[in-house]
Amino acid sequence: MTRENDDPGERSRVYSKIAPIILDFARQNAGRLFHVEDLRVHVLQSAPDIAPDSPGRILRLLRQQGKLNYRVIDRRDSLYLFISARAAA
Repeated sequence: MTRENDDPGERSRVYSKIAPIILDFARQNAGRLFHVEDLRVHVLQSAPDIAPDSPGRILRLLRQQGKLNYRVIDRRDSLYLFISARAAA
């Protein structure tokens, strides 16, 4: 999402489109290390029309909502570990 389309309707559209993809990725990779780039590539394969930074934004939102949990292993290298993911929103 860019500032130009960062409105509630657009955020909701992007969320509903990619949150299930991110949750599925988290379930498939539970207990495994991953780089944010891995997640971004995975999401863009299914939703190529979204902004490249949207997967990271939605990942953080899903964590805030308690729908998934991950640990930051190395922030500098964008290395994370999924701990758990609940059913799709």
